[in-house]
Amino acid sequence: MKILYIILLLTLSGCAHIDYKPTVNPYNALGDIVKKYQLNAQPLKCEGINASDCLNLVHEVNQLMLEHPDNTAILSLSAYVLYKSGRANQSQQVINTLLNKANPPLNAITLGVTLAIEQGNLAKAKSIAQYGVDVFGTHASPYLQMASIHYAQGSYVIALNYLELSVKFGLNSTAYFYHKGLIEEANANNLLACGYYEQVLRAEPTHQKALARRGKLSVLGNCYS
Repeated sequence: MKILYIILLLTLSGCAHIDYKPTVNPYNALGDIVKKYQLNAQPLKCEGINASDCLNLVHEVNQLMLEHPDNTAILSLSAYVLYKSGRANQSQQVINTLLNKANPPLNAITLGVTLAIEQGNLAKAKSIAQYGVDVFGTHASPYLQMASIHYAQGSYVIALNYLELSVKFGLNSTAYFYHKGLIEEANANNLLACGYYEQVLRAEPTHQKALARRGKLSVLGNCYS
């Protein structure tokens, strides 16, 4: 299945041990974790060079969630950490809890859509994304995810319309050109697609997916150079 590049209640039975240590202020504790693992500085990386210690991170977030099981900010971080550390099923449980709240945050909606797409449940993904558009309509991500869903369904005109809306609400140019390239490639407009990937690479020369896409088209003779 084609998916655009897009781009946050753990079951305790899988944990060997969790120490219960009451925290005075959940937001201070949450801030300490974010700072310790530099989660505001860069996306969480659990494998490869410069990877974070995700096993300990998961343990610390689980501890905090055990102390404050209804805290939306803690649940949101937990869902993100579980997902990035390869625990998609457990992340889904936390996302379900968040989506059942009266006012789920945008990051929960975004991750909920991502999980639904990865599970192949595009109807569920579209329903969650539509809620995101309705409630967070001044943000780029709900439109980009709607573009992703329609792209996966082969509705490229609709996907492009949502992509253009995401730009209107702040999508950066690098992401826009990459996604535009994907849509043009899907429409067999390979020369145009190659041009969009080259625009991505001019701004971000190490963009791995754009490099791979442009490389494939170049080998097939669909690029000028």
